[in-house]
Amino acid sequence: MSKVLYIGSGNSAKLVDTIDTSCYYVVCANNAWKLFKNSKFDVWIHSGDFPYENRPKKDDINYKLEVSHKEYSLSAENICKKLQISTKSPCHILGYTIFFLGLYWILDNHPNSDIYLLGFDHDYNSKKIQKWNSNNRPNPQNKYLKPKNQSIAEWSDQFFSGMQQDSFYGHGTPDPIRLGITHLKQKMQNAITNANKLGVQVVNLSPVESEFNQIIPRK
Repeated sequence: MSKVLYIGSGNSAKLVDTIDTSCYYVVCANNAWKLFKNSKFDVWIHSGDFPYENRPKKDDINYKLEVSHKEYSLSAENICKKLQISTKSPCHILGYTIFFLGLYWILDNHPNSDIYLLGFDHDYNSKKIQKWNSNNRPNPQNKYLKPKNQSIAEWSDQFFSGMQQDSFYGHGTPDPIRLGITHLKQKMQNAITNANKLGVQVVNLSPVESEFNQIIPRK
């Protein structure tokens, strides 16, 4: 059985430098492409509203395949058929964040591969969550409720000033919990169960423990 290394944006993603990535098929989600500026990887998958200022420029493209919203939506449909899940909204029933959509794309397109996670820490700072909730949840959909002339990096540094960063590149928003902590936990548990039903092992290589991520870190 082959191995897929699926990388997110949490601080533990920096541990990729300690891993021999040649042993894996490497899939990067959203900002994780930035970890490979001096090397290549296999797949870049990102949300449809992923900010253009955070996307790789033409000279920075260092991956073989870019997975579109259309492609991972089709994978969500395929997975629901395989698991006999009856739904009109496959993406939402599986979990509508790039972590879940990318995970199910891997399960659909690389069915004979175990999946190793890195950088999907989901270790959101409670103070950041409180501030984010009390300020109408700024995110890509509402353009972070920021002035047009301000970059996302500038906005996030200002908005989360004095708080510990939770992404390897700086500050991120706790957008995956927009539907609630219980919802996120349930989708995470469903993902583990669904992967097991499909005969795939999901291993968390991150040493970070979080109440949101139900996939126990490898010791």
